[in-house]
Amino acid sequence: MPNIITFTANLLAETTYYVTDLKIGVTSRATDETFQTGGKGINVTKMLQRLQGESIAICFPGGPFGSICEAWLKENYIPYKAFTKGCITRSGSVIRPAGKEETSVLGKDSHVSEESLRYCLEFLDSRKEDFILAICGVIPDWGNSRWDVFRDWIENRPETVSLAIDTYGPGLEWLAKQNPETVKINRQELDTLLEFPTSTWPTEKLLAKASTKIDCPHWIITDANQAIWFKSKGAKPESIVPRSVELVSSTGCGDVFFATLLDCLYNRNGYDLQKAVPLAAEYASRNAASPGIADFEL
Repeated sequence: MPNIITFTANLLAETTYYVTDLKIGVTSRATDETFQTGGKGINVTKMLQRLQGESIAICFPGGPFGSICEAWLKENYIPYKAFTKGCITRSGSVIRPAGKEETSVLGKDSHVSEESLRYCLEFLDSRKEDFILAICGVIPDWGNSRWDVFRDWIENRPETVSLAIDTYGPGLEWLAKQNPETVKINRQELDTLLEFPTSTWPTEKLLAKASTKIDCPHWIITDANQAIWFKSKGAKPESIVPRSVELVSSTGCGDVFFATLLDCLYNRNGYDLQKAVPLAAEYASRNAASPGIADFEL
């Protein structure tokens, strides 16, 4: 069984405040509050644990919130490997008024130092067994030269390393061209991969076009609660509509989906996209109907 190593460059120290009501310009006092270490790769590893899959979350905690994030990861028994030298972790708040939709406020993106990146790549090089490197979430300040060492490693990675991406922002187009095995993005992110106006194109047509431009065995395109489109290499695009639920929180639903997809494709025998996508969609729906992330009944 190959390990799945998740890569989170934009770690989040997230506090959720529960309030009876929320009004602009008025002080609201929380009736309860919780803390968690967020970031897409952390959520993916957490869900993989629920599915009894092997996973390690690479992250870059640092600054005032770094030690708090590490303590939470340890307390919640989430396997992780931290690289902290010169890094700064962002903070964020979620406000959940009773009977209303939640509101999130995220701080400035995290900072990942070149020194910590080099230590991270040494760690990856030390692993002799096959593994999946899952790039999860945005890579902040992607155009900065300190990411050159990471780009060089990805371009020249060992044959034992397979790439899966669920990312967005400036790094998406470059990563999509690095021969990934799995690309899972949303409709808006799919638009950014194509160099012509796409707003009037159906997702099915866009996906077929993208797959001719970028060779990848597994394509998955989500669109909130709309149809999920997917395509295996050499096959025609297919779709399913996720089950409707009463929304409690959309936070982490995409990560639950991605984790389930990876577990099906790489840890379970006999699973292809036709079997993996419906299960991933079902677990994402269950997550949407619960207040936590990957805490729902399997």
